[in-house]
Amino acid sequence: MRKTKMMRYALMVFLLLPLITFAQSQEIKKYKIIKGDTLWDISERDLNDPFMWPAIWKLNKWIANPHWIYPGQIIKIPLYLLQKEKSEEDGAAESATASAGETFSYQGQPSPEEEVKKETPIKYPLVNRNTLMIGGYIADLIPGVGEVDDLSSHQIITGSEDIVYLTTDHPAKVGDKFYVIRASGRIKHPITGRKIGYVITIKGIVEVVKITNCDTTAKITKSFSEIQAGDRLVSYYDIESPMTEGKFRTPYINGMIIATSNNIALQSMLDIVYIDKGCEDGIEAGDMFRTIEVDTHAVPNGVIQVISCREHTATAIIKFSITPISAGNIFTGLKKK
Repeated sequence: MRKTKMMRYALMVFLLLPLITFAQSQEIKKYKIIKGDTLWDISERDLNDPFMWPAIWKLNKWIANPHWIYPGQIIKIPLYLLQKEKSEEDGAAESATASAGETFSYQGQPSPEEEVKKETPIKYPLVNRNTLMIGGYIADLIPGVGEVDDLSSHQIITGSEDIVYLTTDHPAKVGDKFYVIRASGRIKHPITGRKIGYVITIKGIVEVVKITNCDTTAKITKSFSEIQAGDRLVSYYDIESPMTEGKFRTPYINGMIIATSNNIALQSMLDIVYIDKGCEDGIEAGDMFRTIEVDTHAVPNGVIQVISCREHTATAIIKFSITPISAGNIFTGLKKK
């Protein structure tokens, strides 16, 4: 009897295998790359979500670098991801329809606890706190309430847990904390030449551990780069990342990248750039923009996301880059679906 059941099962699999293979073949689309294509654009067009481009890259393991694809190459597109999304939406709709007649409370409505649970979206930090500190911002003037006066043991540079000596504008006390900052040279607009300000980034955090006579001794509790004598101090304050539900705006606001982190000429994915539009111009943390390199032709070369903004400038992180992004590139709203 058991043997008969196994034979029936094997026969069923044998008969269904061609159908399964056919179904899978229908879920993967072959596409020939044309000039100007990027995995980002292909994902947006075929999967209705540009952020699913890593799934295309994963399916095409022969692509060494996802930023470099060439006309004539044949790639596979996992359409089953789109079908899966549609199935989940249909399933949710069917579930909602089926639930319409169910009794959840006295008047046939969901209980308050269920309503709160259903309507409360899950939020998470847009970026981690360290990225915000390293990313910094553009300020009109270089801030400061003191400076690193000297280093322990005649060191030239220091890092976490090292001891430094501070000079502060006002008397400090044990337990006081300060940010150690770096200020760039004055930033000028790449086109207009207008003086905009200074890129301020955080090099580390120091905490006062001892005060004797006129000496203020502090310990470096966190460092992102080398701390040197002469580095400026600003008072410590809480830096928290904006919270997000994962849905980001793509406003049609045009502007320009005016500076890059550490004044490096060319930037790539996950590096920091600074733009000439801010909160007063309608920018919000989380906004997504397409970057465009303008030479003889306007060529899209990446995507950036704003992580913090001030009145008329903002700090953004590169989420995707086809070619290096640099000061002078413009940004604009992402294409709508």
